[in-house]
Amino acid sequence: MNDIINLLPDAVANQIAAGEVIQRPASVVKELLENAVDAHATKIELVIKTDEKRLQLIQVIDNGKGMSFKDARMCFERHATSKINSADDLYHLSTKGFRGEALASIASVARLELKTKQADNETGTVVVIEGSTIKEHAPTVCPEGTSIAVKDLFFNIPARYNFLKSDSVEYSHVEEEFLRVALVHCDIAFYLIKDEKTIFLLTPSNFKQRIINALGGHFKEKLYPIELNTDVVTMSGFIGKPENAKKSKPEQYLFINDRFVKHSLFTFAIEKAYQELVPEKHHPPFFIKITVDPATIDVNISPTKTDIKFQEEKLLFGFLNAAVKKTLGTMSLVPQIDFNYDRSMDFERMKPSSNTISQPTVTRNYNYNPFDKKDFDRKPTQNAESWTNFFESIKNTEIDQAPQTIQSKINFLDANTDSLNDHLENDFSYVSIDEQYIAFNLANQLAIVDIVGARERILYDKYVEALNHKPIVIQQTLFPETIIFSASNADLLSEMQPDLYKLGYDIESMGNNQFAVNGIPFGEETNDIQQSLECFIESYKANSFITKGTKENSIALSMAKQKRSKFSAFQNKIEVKDFLKQLFDCAVPFNAPSNHKIINVMTIDNLKDIFK
Repeated sequence: MNDIINLLPDAVANQIAAGEVIQRPASVVKELLENAVDAHATKIELVIKTDEKRLQLIQVIDNGKGMSFKDARMCFERHATSKINSADDLYHLSTKGFRGEALASIASVARLELKTKQADNETGTVVVIEGSTIKEHAPTVCPEGTSIAVKDLFFNIPARYNFLKSDSVEYSHVEEEFLRVALVHCDIAFYLIKDEKTIFLLTPSNFKQRIINALGGHFKEKLYPIELNTDVVTMSGFIGKPENAKKSKPEQYLFINDRFVKHSLFTFAIEKAYQELVPEKHHPPFFIKITVDPATIDVNISPTKTDIKFQEEKLLFGFLNAAVKKTLGTMSLVPQIDFNYDRSMDFERMKPSSNTISQPTVTRNYNYNPFDKKDFDRKPTQNAESWTNFFESIKNTEIDQAPQTIQSKINFLDANTDSLNDHLENDFSYVSIDEQYIAFNLANQLAIVDIVGARERILYDKYVEALNHKPIVIQQTLFPETIIFSASNADLLSEMQPDLYKLGYDIESMGNNQFAVNGIPFGEETNDIQQSLECFIESYKANSFITKGTKENSIALSMAKQKRSKFSAFQNKIEVKDFLKQLFDCAVPFNAPSNHKIINVMTIDNLKDIFK
C-alpha cells in the first residue's frame, strides 16, 4: 500500500502558520512593534500608507541593536529565535515573542523588505522577500537599528484578503495595537505616521503622562491611581472615576509583565468593585499593570499571546478586586493632588493657537410673541392617504427596520381611515410601566411603546432632516468650553465639524487636539460636553463597522443613540401625547434606526391567548 503522509513544503507550512499569527494588518503591526521593543529600541516609528482597498504599506523603524548579516536571513526561518534556547526558558520569559514564527509568517503572505545594522558594523544588510521567496540578501548602507517594510499583505492569498474589512476599520485595529504596546512602554518614544501625517508623537514619560498624551488631555482629571505590593504580585496604574464609565466598551488596558492581555476574570474583578457606583451595563476605563513571577503564568496558550493562564487566578482576583475597592473608597473622599504629574508636558497645550477665537454672538428674534397661539400649534405631517401609500409600497421598499409582516402593520390602523394622531384625541389614557414603556388604547387595541426606542427614532429623523435640509438652532455659550481628545478622535471630530454644526454644535479647532465649544443645540444643557461628544464619536466608530449607509445617516444614528436616554420622565398626559404624536409623525414609527421594534400591538385575540 502506498504511503500517503508527506512533509508540507516550507512555503505551505508558513502560510498555515500565518493563518494563526497574521489574521489582519494589525497582527503585523503587533509582531513588528514587539520585536522592536525586544531589540531594546528607545525610539520606534510606525508608518502606514493606505489606498482605497487595503493598507498599502506597514513599516516599523527602530533604533535597536539590529542584526548581523547572517541573522538578517536566519530570522525568516520558522522557529528561529533569539528569545529562548530550551523549554525551561518558557517559564522565565521577559520578552514579547519567543516562538520564532512571526517574521516567517509575515514573509509568506506579503512582499517584505528588511534593512538592519548593528552598532559595531560599518555596513548593514538588506533582505527582500516575496511570498517566502528570497529575492535579495546583500550588504547595504542604512542607519543603526532595523526597518521592516511590509507591502501588499495577502497578495498571494486572495481568499484571505476578501475577509478584510474596509480600510478605515483595519486602520482602527492598527491604531489599537499601536496603543497596546505604546501605553505600557512609556520609557520608549513612539510615533505613528499615517499617509505622511503624524497621528501620535509620544515622547518618554511616566505612565500617567503617556495615557494623557495618547488618549487625550481630558484623562488628566479622570484617573485614580491604584497600587498594591505583596510577595505574590505587584499592581500599579490607574482606574477611571465612576462618573466616567461608559455604556460602550471604554478604554480598558490590562498588562501582565508589560504584555497586553485579555482576561475576562480580572476584568470582572475590576468592574465588580464598581458595582454600586456605576449604572448597569456601564464599564469603567482602567490602565493596570500587574507584575508576577513568570514561572506562575503561561503565555504559550495562543499564537497571539493575548490569552494567558495563571496558577493562582483566584488569589490574584481577590487582590485586584480589593485594590480597586480601596482606591475607589479612598479617592472618592479625599481630593487628589498629583505629585507625579509632569507639568512641563503641558507647555505645548498652553501655546496660543494660531486660529483666532470668534466672539460669541446671540441671535434674537424680535418678532417673537410668546402669546401667539400659532407658534404652539402642531400640524400633523401624516394623513390617512400617506399612511395608506406607505403600507402599499412597503413590499417594494427596504427601510432601516427589522422584518415585520405587512398584515400586522395594517392591523395597527384597525382599518380606520383616520390618521394615527387622531386616535390620541379620543379619550386618551395611558399607563407608564417602570418609565420604560407606555401602554395605551389605540384603535381598540393595546399598544405598548418602548420609550428609549421611540426617542431614538424621533431624534434620528430630526437629525437626518437637520443634516439635509433644516439645521438645528445654535445657542451660543456664555464662555467657550475647551475640550481635548486623543489624536485619532480629534482627527475624526475635525472631519465632522461641518456636520456637527448642522446639528447645533459650534466647534472650533484650536490645534494640539483641542477644540473650543462656542455653541450647543438650542434647549440642551451644557453639562459635560466633553463626555457627550466622546460617547458620540465612539458610537460613530462602532456604527461605521456594521452599517453601510451614508455618512449623514451614520452621524444621525450615532447622535440619536447617544442622546436617547438623556430625558426626564413624563410629568403628565400632555407630555405623553405630544411624545407619541412626534413618534407617529416619523416616517417609520414601528422600528428604531438601530433595528429593534418600538411598538407592539396586541389584539383581543392575543390577550385571550395569554389567559388560556
